[in-house]
Amino acid sequence: MSSTYRVLCLSHAPAIVIDRDFNTPDDAVDGVTSVVAEHPHCDLMIGRYSSPLIEVACLSYAYRGGGPGCSHKRGKWVESEWLRLLALAYESTDPRVHEAARKGRFSCWTPERLHRLRPELGIDDEARERP
Repeated sequence: MSSTYRVLCLSHAPAIVIDRDFNTPDDAVDGVTSVVAEHPHCDLMIGRYSSPLIEVACLSYAYRGGGPGCSHKRGKWVESEWLRLLALAYESTDPRVHEAARKGRFSCWTPERLHRLRPELGIDDEARERP
C-alpha cells in the first residue's frame, strides 16, 4: 500500500492539514518550503498517511520556521501510535505516568504539539467512544 505525505501546521489548534499531497518524504520536505510562504513563522511538520496518519516527521528548524528548536537535520520520523501513547501519558491523571512523560527526552514532542495533533492521532475519537 502506498503512502501519501501532507504538511501539517501545528501553529493552529487543532493542527491544519495542508490540502496538498506528496508522493515521497523528500518531495514533502521540499514542499514545505512552498508552504512556508502561506504559513510564515508556523510550526510545520510532515504527516505520512496510509488512510490514517501513521508517522509524523519533525523537521529541522530551518524548514519549519516555528515551534521548538529541535536539533535534527531534515526529518525525525516517529510512528503515530507512539505519539498517541505519549499524548495520553502527558494528560494522565496518574501522577507517576504524567511525571514519567514530563521527565522524558521528548524535546520535539511537547504537550502543546501533541494536543494540537489529537484529531490527526485519533485521540478525540477514542474519547467520544469511551462509556
